[in-house]
Amino acid sequence: MDSQTTEKVLVTLTPVQLKDIYEKAAAIGAKEALKAFEQERKKEYSSRSDRRLRNTKLLLRNYHMLKEHAQNSVFGRTQMEESALDILESMMTMYDNEVIIESIKRSATRTAVIVSHIETMFGLYEAYCDKSQNRDIDMRRYEVIWDMYMAADTLSVKEIAEKQHISKDTVYSDLRIAIERLTALIFGVDGLNVH
Repeated sequence: MDSQTTEKVLVTLTPVQLKDIYEKAAAIGAKEALKAFEQERKKEYSSRSDRRLRNTKLLLRNYHMLKEHAQNSVFGRTQMEESALDILESMMTMYDNEVIIESIKRSATRTAVIVSHIETMFGLYEAYCDKSQNRDIDMRRYEVIWDMYMAADTLSVKEIAEKQHISKDTVYSDLRIAIERLTALIFGVDGLNVH
């Protein structure tokens, strides 16, 4: 026989010891479940935040097309119960950019509501920038995003950089910051990306 033999040992636990083991196991399990739940919640929040930023960019890129669609729609606008935030929230469940835009365009009224909401939020953003303690920088950011997406004759990054006397990297940085701020305005408090 082998010099190392394994013996079976019978351990007896009292009801108090068993209860203690159960309570510790339950506490550890609950703690791990809460940790997993919290991680999943953060992941979902981050995902929604990413979608809001993506949807803001999508709305800005398609602003002129949406505005033209709302103005030139053959179908009359009907009274609509849906608010801009309801429409924007419905966008959060869609992942295909074309589906999102087609969904908005499906109704002239829906399109007009979104276009009006974007224009109103741009007005609020301009007022915020105008009253900012960093007025020069914030107004430049406003002008950069306006020239990129909202102006009747939009400009390229290179043209904006030349107009503002800044680098293309600064244009991209200004766009990123302006889009984050507009996302908060367009989507409300849920648009805030709190780190």
